[in-house]
Amino acid sequence: MEYTKYFSNVADWAKSNPIRRLTALINRPGIISFAGGVPSPETFPYNEIAEIASRLVHEKGAEVLQYGLTRGNRQLIEYLVAQMQRLGIKTNTEEIMLTSGSQQGLDLLARLLAEPGDIILAELPSYIGGTYALNNVGGTLTGLPMSEDGLDLAVIRDKVLKMRDLGCQVKLIYTIPNFQNPSGITLSLEKRKSLLTLASELDLLILEDDPYGELYFDTPPPPPIKSFDTEGRVIYLGSFSKVLTPGLRTAWIVAPSEIIAKVELIKEAADLCSSMLDQAIVAECARQDLIQGRLGKLREFYQVRCQTMLSALDKFAPKGTTWTRPTGGLFVWVELASQIDTTEMLSKAVENGVAYVPGAPFYVSDAKVNTLRLAFSKETPERISVGIEKLCQML
Repeated sequence: MEYTKYFSNVADWAKSNPIRRLTALINRPGIISFAGGVPSPETFPYNEIAEIASRLVHEKGAEVLQYGLTRGNRQLIEYLVAQMQRLGIKTNTEEIMLTSGSQQGLDLLARLLAEPGDIILAELPSYIGGTYALNNVGGTLTGLPMSEDGLDLAVIRDKVLKMRDLGCQVKLIYTIPNFQNPSGITLSLEKRKSLLTLASELDLLILEDDPYGELYFDTPPPPPIKSFDTEGRVIYLGSFSKVLTPGLRTAWIVAPSEIIAKVELIKEAADLCSSMLDQAIVAECARQDLIQGRLGKLREFYQVRCQTMLSALDKFAPKGTTWTRPTGGLFVWVELASQIDTTEMLSKAVENGVAYVPGAPFYVSDAKVNTLRLAFSKETPERISVGIEKLCQML
């Protein structure tokens, strides 16, 4: 039976995630994998979460196993109000909504803010989950180049004005300012303030995606763009996935109450409410200081692995190879000699026992096929050293 005639435009716009398509290849047993942008299972507080989950089900089962409020667990929202104020973001419980991971937040906001044909500005390269959420509602993604300290702001004004002269609707800038996925780059303080000023001048919203901000190594990143926002122009997304565990699928949106109210309506249609058990577990972890209290060890854990990878690249990478030197997060971005296509090279790398993610899918335009993303989060320092040496020998 031919189903195409039944599909909506969304089915035509939807793209499959090329990283997901590579899963079978890059997750073969015995492979040293720098592919998955996931936190290390070594960091999960297994025993504590097991005890909390068991106690919640036995003592509050009728509540945590039931449907709940679309906006989420009130106790956890109140905790987030305090945490946001710690980061300089003044907010209240009416301006926060919990979501099933930040990916759901991106999807809900895309459906709220983007219409078919709208122009959305995104970093080059950028997080695939974010750009695909925006693409899948019909948005047209336009790339903005980056330098060592983040977005090249000089091109934004001219690009926006030219597109508006052509009759295009430009509404939104999507940015990951801290230890960006995939590049590891951090947007400088000066550029954060300048970006907000520019957004005000051009009447743009900023979607600030910040899942990695707490995973700095020595020095905290600059305050969130949202902390400087006096107009309600910035929508902030945060997540517990990297600082607790992704399996609990709990994240949040901070936005003006008018936006949160509309997101709530869309979420009601999507899933009615997120998991009350998951959110209750996260709230209890927060109460027991299993989030903020563990950050020091998490930062040290990932810093050791990042430094191991950078040292191995310093030692083994062939001439003509360049890479970022992140000060937090989970990723290093590598650019190889121009004639190398990292997608074509991947199967050979896997044959040599190493996996990575090719860089081209992270570009919404002007893709550089000679780039790749390395995640240092999953493997041990010893395997990182061996894997980088193998990869560089192959190059």
